[in-house]
Amino acid sequence: MIISKTKETRRLLYKLLSFILLFVLISGLIGPWVISKRLLYDFGFFIYGNLGKMVLFSVFLFFLLARNKLGTITNEKYRITNILYIAASFLLVPIFFYFAQDLLSQTSFSTNILLSFLTHLLIITIPMLLLPGVFGLTFIKKFIIQFKIEIATCIGISLLYDYLIFQVWKLWPYLSSFILLIEEFLFRLSFPLVVVTPPNILTVQTFSVAVAEACSGLDSLFLFSTLYIIIAILDWNVFNKKKLILMFIPVSLGLIAVNILRVYLLILIGVMISPKLTLTLFHTYAGMILFILYFILFWKVSYKWIKKK
Repeated sequence: MIISKTKETRRLLYKLLSFILLFVLISGLIGPWVISKRLLYDFGFFIYGNLGKMVLFSVFLFFLLARNKLGTITNEKYRITNILYIAASFLLVPIFFYFAQDLLSQTSFSTNILLSFLTHLLIITIPMLLLPGVFGLTFIKKFIIQFKIEIATCIGISLLYDYLIFQVWKLWPYLSSFILLIEEFLFRLSFPLVVVTPPNILTVQTFSVAVAEACSGLDSLFLFSTLYIIIAILDWNVFNKKKLILMFIPVSLGLIAVNILRVYLLILIGVMISPKLTLTLFHTYAGMILFILYFILFWKVSYKWIKKK
């Protein structure tokens, strides 16, 4: 991609990556526990799973839209306040667990509306504190003023993305069935006891897992496809159109292969180390880390080849 390679741009990129990593870490601490409890549907916490993906999508999208202007804004130097914001974010995690555990003693959201709102407020505040922690408050204020058009565009496209992913998500049974067949084949190569129980339960030795939504990799594939199309539109005049179209097929297959490897390793951890650890990793944004690495590596390697000579 064509990027303004200034010192300020690189610093901002490092901060963006730091924010993503901290966001994924916080999500990994809270997400698996929430999913395992009644909070998910009885108290409306299911909305945050897709919201987290929208945040990651917005980060990528904004960088693409504003990449040539990023060098015009001055980054703040890290101060003690940055550390305090990040520390506050992590310190609120046990407080959230305390409130959430208390909320579980209620029958529904409306039973104790104040407690319900406070618990929701905490789960929103925890990742929000990472923003001033990573970027600084002064920088954020200047950033909003300077990039208001790009931010508004990101919000609009992200809302459309959120709607479309719910439609695309309906296809997960087909992709998960394919993943199940591949995983069964791979595990039969090295384990004597591998059984598939309809509709989607894979048992390897004594460990069983449902190869369902979290295993399909559909969200990563849709996210990559969306960003690929956006990059193609933004740099349409730069690309060799034939190469651009042809490259999409092998790179999509490569992303599916990365997801197959991810699921294989997670199941292997369940068989060899800890079933609890595997189930925790299935329900985090750990897969997004692989996606981010794949996305960056792909464009770094292939961009020059796709460009017109």
